Amino acid sequence: MRCRKVKDAMKIAIFIVLCVVLLLLTGCWNNRDLTEINMVTALGIDKLEDGKVLVTVQVVEPAAIQSTASGKGKGGGAQSKPVFVESYEGETVFDALRSMLSIVDNRLFLSTTQVLIIGERLAKEGITEVMDFLQRDHEVEYEMDVLVARDVTPKEILEMETDIDPIPAVYIKKTVENTVSRAKVKRTMLIDLIKDMGNSGRQLVIGQVAKAGEKEVRTEGAAVFRDGKLAGWLDPYATRGYLFATGEVKSTIVNIPADNGKISMEVIRSKGKVNAEFENGEPAMLTIQVGLEANLGEYEGKGKLDSPDDLHKLEEVLVEEVKKEIRMALDQAQKDYSSDIFGFGTQVHKYHPHYWKKVKDDWNEIFSKLPVDIKVDAKIRRTGVIKSPMKKGG
Repeated sequence: MRCRKVKDAMKIAIFIVLCVVLLLLTGCWNNRDLTEINMVTALGIDKLEDGKVLVTVQVVEPAAIQSTASGKGKGGGAQSKPVFVESYEGETVFDALRSMLSIVDNRLFLSTTQVLIIGERLAKEGITEVMDFLQRDHEVEYEMDVLVARDVTPKEILEMETDIDPIPAVYIKKTVENTVSRAKVKRTMLIDLIKDMGNSGRQLVIGQVAKAGEKEVRTEGAAVFRDGKLAGWLDPYATRGYLFATGEVKSTIVNIPADNGKISMEVIRSKGKVNAEFENGEPAMLTIQVGLEANLGEYEGKGKLDSPDDLHKLEEVLVEEVKKEIRMALDQAQKDYSSDIFGFGTQVHKYHPHYWKKVKDDWNEIFSKLPVDIKVDAKIRRTGVIKSPMKKGG
């Protein structure tokens, strides 16, 4: 009898749980139809001369995208554009976005944003204040890619019509994602940027975007910051040197000279580590250690590459090339920008907290005057299926 009562009680409990679940599955309390919102694919933020914030949005048109994908609209009248772009100025980012409702028909939905482009003027004046909204708003997509526009405004970038992808924001994002194979741009997602802004031992580095033509962008190089303000730029090779030092290179092609020609080496693995060596309670030397493995991808030169001595010589040349790029980034960070983008300060903070407490406000100046020892170890694993370069004329 007691067992039966327990079973009945369990059945009642399960029934109640199922009823509650069914009620919860009927829909979200604040759900909206796609026709009631504007899905933002890209966001641009810049400063105007009068100090106001200019916000630009790129919004996708679902019906136009469907028409483009299905091939409809060809020869049957003008085909609608897959996206539209609008700008509005305000006292703050939030103010500009909300005021934009005076010129767009539906609420702006930010959770679909793929790319955030920061204007050069805003970057020079400082990005800390405008980042407050992006951290605070619950709809913001934290995995959007962040780029700084060079010699062009975010509005001009977002108004570009590209033939590569119907949604320009997706095209830009994919070029940034390609950095895993080329390592010439610093990929920074919003969540990473927010974390880095709270790290006083490492200054910000954000990827760079510029126009490469009327319908193309180029995502190469990086923007260097100091205390939240743009200090200068790194070219693609200095950017790669920085990425080697900080252990962010997954794969890339490094060209090295060889016998009146050149060799393309494919880096397949890389690790980088920075540290600060102390003597008598003071930093005496900064160190960068990089280890990498590479395959020979292309050979334009003379002679065979079939002996251990040949490979050892190539490894030495590859080491010097990587060192040169790291030195390029380091010299700019120390001499031109006085900005510890490598994170030596983070190591000091971690292992020498008492010293860090005394010097954290002056660390960038201390960093800029310290000597740096760069060590690179390279191993060539494969030379391909042929040992000699292709001969001209067959």
